[in-house]
Amino acid sequence: MKIKINIYGNKNAVLSGINYCGSNDNFNNCSQESRCADCSNCKNNHNASGSSDKLTFMKTKDLYDNLKNFLEISDVSENIDINFVELNKTKFLKEEESRVENIIQKGFEPPITVIDGIIRYYGGISNILVYRDIKDLLS
Repeated sequence: MKIKINIYGNKNAVLSGINYCGSNDNFNNCSQESRCADCSNCKNNHNASGSSDKLTFMKTKDLYDNLKNFLEISDVSENIDINFVELNKTKFLKEEESRVENIIQKGFEPPITVIDGIIRYYGGISNILVYRDIKDLLS
């Protein structure tokens, strides 16, 4: 069973996020004290000022590449078909693409993540959330 994942976005658009404990996944957080203790960016395990957090900027295509690499080395790699769809160069002919265009026109920010034909996420790309959705669909 192959699960189709389409990420619709503008590859050069820059997204920002909080990078906790030097993680490469912008949307992860550092909730495990042991992980924080080993992190050179964390000071005093989340001090009140939040100075251990670092604002990061990444292009949408880089976030997509991170997701693709993450999934390709995971246990679901044989069950996925992942693609990036450039919004600026796409003529929306398919039903899925029309729904994505419609949701963007309503004000939802790309990138838009569509998993198995269902629009799941917008405004960023989360490796963990996409992975969990795939696992749920496979079970």
